[in-house]
Amino acid sequence: MGIPLNRIKDIRTFYGESPFGHSQIDFENPTNPPVPKGAVIAARITSENPDEGFKPSSGTVQELNFRSNKNVWGYFSVSASGGLHEFADSQFGHCFSFGEDREEARESMVVALKELSIRGDFRTTVEYLIKLLETDNFQDNEFDTGWLDKLIAEKQTAEKPDTMLGVIVGSLHVADTSIHNNFSEYQTSLERGQVLSSNTLDNTREVELIQEGVKYVTKVTRQGPNAYFLSTNDSCIDIEVHHLTDGGLLISYDGSCHTTYMKEQVDSYRITIGNQTCVFEKENDPTILRSPSAGKLIQFTVDDGGHCFAGQPYAEIEVMKMVMSLRANEDGCVHYVKRGGAVLDQGSIVAKLELDDPSRVQRAQMYTGQFPAPQGPSVHGSKLHQVFQKAKEALDNIMNGYCLPEPYFEEKCEEYVQMFMKSVRNPALPLLEMQEMVSSIVGRVPSDVEKHIKKLLNQYNSNITSVLCQFPSQQIANVIDKHAATLAKKADRDAFFLHTQGIIQLVQRYRNGIRGHMKSVIHDLLLQYLTIEKVFQQGPYDKCITALIDQQKGDMMTAVQYVFSHYHVKEKNILVVMLIDQLCKKEPGLIDELSQVIGELTSLNKQDNSKVSLRARQVLIAAHQPSYEVRHNQVESIFLNAIDMYGHQFCPDSLKKVIMSETAVFDVLPSFFYHSNEVIRRAALEVYVRRAYIAYEVNGLQHASLTSGCCVLQFQFMLPSSHPNRLAKSRPNPMTRVASLSEDIVDLDVNDVKLPPCQRMGVMCAFETMQEFEPKFQEVIAMFMAMKQGRFGEDLYDSHIENCPSDEPIHILNIALNVVGEKDDKILSDKFYKFCQEKADILISNDVRRITFICLQKREFPKFFTYRARLDFGEDPIYRHLEPALAFQLEINRMRNFDLVAMDKASHRMHLYLGSAKVEEGREVTDYRFFVRAIIRHSDMVTKEASFEYLKNEGERMLLEALDELELAFSHPNSKRTDCNHIFLNFVPSVIMDPMKIEESMRSMVLRYGSRLWKLRVLQAELRFNVKKNSNSTPIAMRFFITNESGYNLDISSYREVTDMASSMIKFVSAGPRQGPLHGRMLNMSYMTKDHLQLKRYNASKFNTTYVYDYPDMFKKNLVSMWNKHSKLSGSKEEAPEDVITCSELVLDANGQIITMNRMHGENTIGMVAWKMTFKTPEYPDGRDVVCIANDITHQIGSFGPQEDNLFERASELARAQGIPRIYLSANSGARIGLAEEVKQLFKVSWDDPSAPEKGFKYLYLTPEDYKKLDGSVHAVHMEDEGESRYKITDIIGQEDGIGVENLRGSGMIAGGTSRAYEEVITLNMVTCRAVGIGSYVVRLGQRIIQVENSPIILTGNQALNKVLGRDVYTSNNQLGGIQIMHNNGVSHAVARDDFHGVYTLLKWLSYMPKHKGASVPVVPSIDVVERDVQFVPTKTPYDPRHMLAGRPHPDIANEWQSGFFDKDSFMEIMQPWAQTVVVGRAKLGGIPMGVIAVETRTVNLDIPADPGNPDTESKVIAQAGMVWFPDSAFKTAQAIKDFNREELPLIIFANWRGFSGGMKDMYEQVLKYGSYIVDALVEYKQPVMVYIPPNGELRGGSWVVIDPTINPEHMEMYADVDSRGGVLEPEGTVEIKFKRRDLLKAMRRIDPNYQELEKSLQVKGLIDKEKNEIKSKLREREELLLPIYHQVAVNFADLHDTAGRMQEKGVISESLHWKNSRKFFYWRVRRLLLEYKVCALIRKANDTLSNVEIKFMLRRWFVDDQGAPKAYLWDNNQAVSEWLLDQERQQVTKGHSSILDNVQSVRRDQLILQIRKLVNENPEVVMDSVVHMTQKMTPSQKAEIIKVLSTEKPVDSDSN
Repeated sequence: MGIPLNRIKDIRTFYGESPFGHSQIDFENPTNPPVPKGAVIAARITSENPDEGFKPSSGTVQELNFRSNKNVWGYFSVSASGGLHEFADSQFGHCFSFGEDREEARESMVVALKELSIRGDFRTTVEYLIKLLETDNFQDNEFDTGWLDKLIAEKQTAEKPDTMLGVIVGSLHVADTSIHNNFSEYQTSLERGQVLSSNTLDNTREVELIQEGVKYVTKVTRQGPNAYFLSTNDSCIDIEVHHLTDGGLLISYDGSCHTTYMKEQVDSYRITIGNQTCVFEKENDPTILRSPSAGKLIQFTVDDGGHCFAGQPYAEIEVMKMVMSLRANEDGCVHYVKRGGAVLDQGSIVAKLELDDPSRVQRAQMYTGQFPAPQGPSVHGSKLHQVFQKAKEALDNIMNGYCLPEPYFEEKCEEYVQMFMKSVRNPALPLLEMQEMVSSIVGRVPSDVEKHIKKLLNQYNSNITSVLCQFPSQQIANVIDKHAATLAKKADRDAFFLHTQGIIQLVQRYRNGIRGHMKSVIHDLLLQYLTIEKVFQQGPYDKCITALIDQQKGDMMTAVQYVFSHYHVKEKNILVVMLIDQLCKKEPGLIDELSQVIGELTSLNKQDNSKVSLRARQVLIAAHQPSYEVRHNQVESIFLNAIDMYGHQFCPDSLKKVIMSETAVFDVLPSFFYHSNEVIRRAALEVYVRRAYIAYEVNGLQHASLTSGCCVLQFQFMLPSSHPNRLAKSRPNPMTRVASLSEDIVDLDVNDVKLPPCQRMGVMCAFETMQEFEPKFQEVIAMFMAMKQGRFGEDLYDSHIENCPSDEPIHILNIALNVVGEKDDKILSDKFYKFCQEKADILISNDVRRITFICLQKREFPKFFTYRARLDFGEDPIYRHLEPALAFQLEINRMRNFDLVAMDKASHRMHLYLGSAKVEEGREVTDYRFFVRAIIRHSDMVTKEASFEYLKNEGERMLLEALDELELAFSHPNSKRTDCNHIFLNFVPSVIMDPMKIEESMRSMVLRYGSRLWKLRVLQAELRFNVKKNSNSTPIAMRFFITNESGYNLDISSYREVTDMASSMIKFVSAGPRQGPLHGRMLNMSYMTKDHLQLKRYNASKFNTTYVYDYPDMFKKNLVSMWNKHSKLSGSKEEAPEDVITCSELVLDANGQIITMNRMHGENTIGMVAWKMTFKTPEYPDGRDVVCIANDITHQIGSFGPQEDNLFERASELARAQGIPRIYLSANSGARIGLAEEVKQLFKVSWDDPSAPEKGFKYLYLTPEDYKKLDGSVHAVHMEDEGESRYKITDIIGQEDGIGVENLRGSGMIAGGTSRAYEEVITLNMVTCRAVGIGSYVVRLGQRIIQVENSPIILTGNQALNKVLGRDVYTSNNQLGGIQIMHNNGVSHAVARDDFHGVYTLLKWLSYMPKHKGASVPVVPSIDVVERDVQFVPTKTPYDPRHMLAGRPHPDIANEWQSGFFDKDSFMEIMQPWAQTVVVGRAKLGGIPMGVIAVETRTVNLDIPADPGNPDTESKVIAQAGMVWFPDSAFKTAQAIKDFNREELPLIIFANWRGFSGGMKDMYEQVLKYGSYIVDALVEYKQPVMVYIPPNGELRGGSWVVIDPTINPEHMEMYADVDSRGGVLEPEGTVEIKFKRRDLLKAMRRIDPNYQELEKSLQVKGLIDKEKNEIKSKLREREELLLPIYHQVAVNFADLHDTAGRMQEKGVISESLHWKNSRKFFYWRVRRLLLEYKVCALIRKANDTLSNVEIKFMLRRWFVDDQGAPKAYLWDNNQAVSEWLLDQERQQVTKGHSSILDNVQSVRRDQLILQIRKLVNENPEVVMDSVVHMTQKMTPSQKAEIIKVLSTEKPVDSDSN
């Protein structure tokens, strides 16, 4: 069968035979043996995984790239975008290679396969084929058919990349994908309007990769847009990464670049590096069973230890109220880890699975090695400009948020800053940058330009170290400009500038030299920090992000970068502080030049930025001080100028400048202790002592020398009379003469010196080292013996013994040491302590009171270490680094009630201490406070008396410095617990001024910095001045105390320091008419520790709210402010009454009934406080009562328990009973949660297995002994178990009430009570701090809510919600219920910036409301005259309705007001951001309070926020047209009407609606329901309702229906402006229905003569068709021409049906009005109605059977009777009737009666008689008894009258009645 080989054409040709012949061919020995031309190798490309036994797989192909050439070609059945389906053959490619020989073909195939790039969902055999082709067997052609099977059996695999390279690449891919996805998710959330937590943007990931049983754990951090940092096992590497467009990463590592890809699979990561692939497994331990989401474990469905099959449920959990089954992945036995009822987090281990087949689990070993050290070249290079670029890029990245984790960040940051500062200051930097730039454009710019630039660079290089050398920026720029000027063609110039652009930019950067460039770069870095951080100063995180979204609309990537950068603000702070520190050390002059941006850094007020803000303040303060060199040279000049030419005489006046200088000299002066000139050394010692002891009376001073020539200064001084150590003795005789260097010391006769009591004697000397001092100690101490023997006077010790305690030492020893190199305070302190202990006996025997070591260090302030005799010569830590002589001026002794710790400080003029109150041992310290103290001297060296301006400016500067020091101190761990912080400033100079002027100046200064003082908890500042009334008067020491304990009440009290004659002690005496709280107290009194109220206030301040007992005072301050404003506006001199507020606290008695009690603040025992308050307001100067209820946040965080609920309800009932407003100040945490603590301490657990508690428990129980102790606290069942008697707990009752469900019952009670209170009285609410749960419901039920900023109204806290959701979704409670939610949805009616402003708003609201239920509204005469015209006129175009109501600044006339309808400044809008198509609020019309509803005519936007808890939601902006009722605006209208009705306010509605929005969405959102609510609200309205259609307004269709006066005809009236319209439809709509085309044509036929003529022509008989058609054509043309105008005519015709004239004619409105005069009309109309309502109420009270119509007619008759018939026409005049009614009221007040009152009495009498007659007729049997009873009540004269009447009465028929 078949064709013989010799007959096949191709074979014959191959063997050299004729192709078409048939001769035989000897294949063994052919005639023409074939000669091969080369070798060919074929390779099949299949989708088989060689690592899994060549398992075929399918999937898509992302990339297929094969390069054919003349020797290599291939065929593929798929393309780059194709794929292989599961039914296809696994081979999809065939490659061939040709070569001259087999080896050449093999090499070509290897190269081709290595260049072949296939990326897809499946593995291929390419790598394995390369491995086969490169084996020795294949190369040597030594293989057979079993060779491949053998390789497979030996598990030969394809060549794989280096393991660590694979780990690095895999870690980068996994981390990069995660970080990129999170950034994209965050950006998407911002685009949707959602606010997610910023930790979503974390740039660090921990990656776990497993390969061949080894687990590699790598921490990967993105440290730049294209840079990553990897660390593992204390080793780290930097990797440069670039993203490829096809999803790959180009990675630069160890000098090589790798193109890499990753394919994530279910259980592994496949990493491709070049053409090599490696696979890493994911961590997947089937023995650990985890919870997939957060929830609660309900139960296990398998017993503990029971068997479970794969896929079988083993447990059920509850997730957000849904039950979810957990299933096992493998077969095995389940062992519990959690128990039923356990709360689970996402990923929590629920149980462990003991596998049936343990071999299925292979546990990986942890890799413990490190990354290999890089061997390749650095990417950045090591040249100076390359180092600069690297450091600058790193710092930019940090500023952008790309920060490393610790412990690497700080070290790397410091390294980069050092590199940056070193390189940026190097003059070679611009040279290297320019050389690199020039080399890059060689050949592209003319050679002469290039040569000229190089010449300039060479000149700069040769003079680079010269002081005068500057980088030739300008010269290079001139070279470029000069050449550009020679180019005539624009194209040539453009090309030249394009090539030299880099040079020009470089020249610009260095135009101000190296220093200018450094300043610019650092400025940019600081500005970068500032720009981002300013965004986050606006408030809470969510508020800042919302503002950022609005700011960056359309560029959310920038917004994400801002948030990412701010997320790493802590690390950025470290960098900024490092930069500022480097500037201070290396370029202090730049601080001044960068003062603007550094000054802006100080304005950052968030806690996140406090370190930067404080450091910026420190350097600015330091920059304003003269430098050390300046001050050193100044002092040296003064010393040298003071010495005469011979070097031993002094000019004392010069030295006084140094002594009195305000400039810090203590860091400069000590260096002169070691001057070469002995006279200067002596002068320096004397200046030091006189300056330090300036507050003491130095009355003796002598110089001496030791045997070594060392200078010694001996001095004596007396303690001031106010010194705490001074005895209570009268002042001694005047002091003796003081010896100084200005006198001849040798000739000074001191034998007659008499030293007064309370003197001290001191010795001061200076040594180079401690070693030098120790041998001289005996000689120094002997100075005191010499003084004792008479050198300073023999009477000193006699007077001392007489006047001072015998055991009190009086000698002071100051030793100055030049300590160099030793910085450690502890080492120095220990050294001095050791010395003092060794010499203690000598010190005691020589009467040494203290020894102070003054350690001098160059360019720094000296360090002081003081060792006191009373401490057994141990160090006094309070005086460390404080010259003890200054302690008196700082009044350190007054802080003796506190344990003090000296704090670090930036300014050496300030002294800062952290005080902790001294308490009994074992008690916790709760009172921590900072004390800041400073001494202010003269600012110059000449002035003796300070001016007021100096005092004011210096005082303000010192106050700011003190606040800066406090901010710095807030980094201390205990700073968060500080409160009542104190500032003391002691002004030494005398000032000539009026003391009252100081008080005014201080008040304005403190108010300027009030918020900062309160933020730093500075509750008191104390200032001391020496005041002179004129230049000749004696200075008076005065104190001013500025106190602000509550945060809003600034109190300034002034005192004089007066010596008490009885005790000789100095005391405080009030300087003003008001007696201050310290009046009569001694000056040296100690500061009192925090009292109970201050502690409560502090606790309340931590919650950002006011302490509950401070509210009455807050009401008082606001009432006084309202009185002041009223007086100012009205021009009257009325002042607030002394008793502007009186209040009595409401408490519950033992029976739970409410009583009034006056008790001390803070004595409440429950978390609720209530008062009955009386406010005297401008509306009610005699007072109005309110009930005020408030939570006490300091008592169990303001939670509601039964007692709190009872007090709340009883107080609410009191308000309802008396009909007075109820105010609720809400600051709570919802219903109280508690546990029975007594049971908690005693219960025991019955375990399933006592040896293994983790297996679970059976029940809780008590022992019999404990059960007896807890009588009534539990319900228990007695049982015997485990060999003992037990009481198994079934119910825990608890001894305390208020730990559980009873709190909910009370919550329900107050919810119902509040709802009733809203219906019956005025309810006002203010939310401060927060309102949670029932607290939120109560304020909402009270309706009128003022929400303080950052005071959320929530049901559940954000942390609880995040726990349920299993991730950080909500960042704060404000995000859930802040003002951006509750004010925007209408729950909150108004917003206040703080509690004080909130209370003001409450009182302002009250000013519109009557004092009690049924009272008239408060009418206060308005300064805005009633008769004025309304100047603002509503237009046909959209306008702001608030301008119509309140007026506006005149648009055309500057400084003029264009008045609106209501009184100026009286309109208060409520619910402003909610349902903005309606405007509602309260206003006053001529002083009459009114409710107002107006219509927004402009299109507004409704913002619907996105919910971060639902990723699918996004923020939406929906446009709402003006003049239309939507569901929300209809609800808002109904709500406002309800509120105003319960406030008993007259209501005016400016009706301008076209109708309701009736689209599907609005119908679904219940616009119909809310529209009907408007009708419901108006039906029940009991006050006058004026509906007025304003000019150019219209009222159509359904919108007319819901406000038509027939809804409530008794109280509603409707008016329309003459220019307004009203109808069913708008004219256009009416025409569409009722004036259609045919009607228009009819009108045309009737009106248009031309049309009529054409129609007549058409009717002529005998017309041919052509003529008819021509006429018809003309008719059509005429119709088309006239239809538009006739349509307008029709619209106008329809519009004339909607005019005010027709409305009035049809009786649907009461009257048409002119807008200009509408204010006057409505004032008198409302005034009349309100007065009539009062009279009608009296009449109805007298006779409740009369109808409204009868009452109205009766009132009209009384008017006519009183005014006379000729004036009967005035009944229709509102003003006349109002004035008559007002006159009747005045008569009633002045005369006690009026015609109306008389008539009412008559009505009452007639009604009573009628009732009596009716009763008698109905009950004839009681007539006699009634008559007898009535006669008993009569007077004799009345009885006589009755007898007379009866005797003349004629009998009547019984039925005549």
